[in-house]
Amino acid sequence: MTWGRLVLGPRVWPVRGLRSHPFADRWNHNTHYFPVLASRIPGAVDRVLDVGCGDGTFCRFVARDGRRVVGVDIDASAFPADSAGVRYGLASAEDLPFAAGTFGVVTMTMVLHHVQAERALAEAARVVAPGGVLLVLGYGRYGGWRDAPHEVRDLLTHRLVSHGMRPWDPPSAKAEPSDTWSQARATARDALPGSSYRRLAMWRYLVEWPKPR
Repeated sequence: MTWGRLVLGPRVWPVRGLRSHPFADRWNHNTHYFPVLASRIPGAVDRVLDVGCGDGTFCRFVARDGRRVVGVDIDASAFPADSAGVRYGLASAEDLPFAAGTFGVVTMTMVLHHVQAERALAEAARVVAPGGVLLVLGYGRYGGWRDAPHEVRDLLTHRLVSHGMRPWDPPSAKAEPSDTWSQARATARDALPGSSYRRLAMWRYLVEWPKPR
């Protein structure tokens, strides 16, 4: 089963056939978007920080292109051994142990609903180098009838995309979001002036913030 394109919010993103998805054997709503996140990393960027890295799956995926990647998390129990281009460290998203402007790109996947979002975004923005990018993949809770069309789309897309995939449930902490989708959008707008927010299919959003030079 293959398909060509999936509508994600206001844009149409190219998507490969289901069987050729890089995470077809370790699939969930987060890994589905890892190729999208990776595609937003500018080619010239050498150093990447992944905040809330878990077992380092995204770190290793990004490091395949020769980048130097650092993954941090508050739970080191899932860390694998350091591998080519990747090292791991214990750190909180709200207090990152790096100098300002250390990384060309900082990524966060499903982190903000576990922490004080404004503080975590400020810390991530601090360690992004001028001209670099902060990428945030997250989700929100149902906020009423305005979210209903998105819920229908999310359910239908999940049924389509999950077919043929091997589900993967990583051993990471789970929590439900306290913020609605609109509240999450407002938080990103206020904390990261000039950022873009896209509501994606399958209960996710993507925030992209280019740090001014």
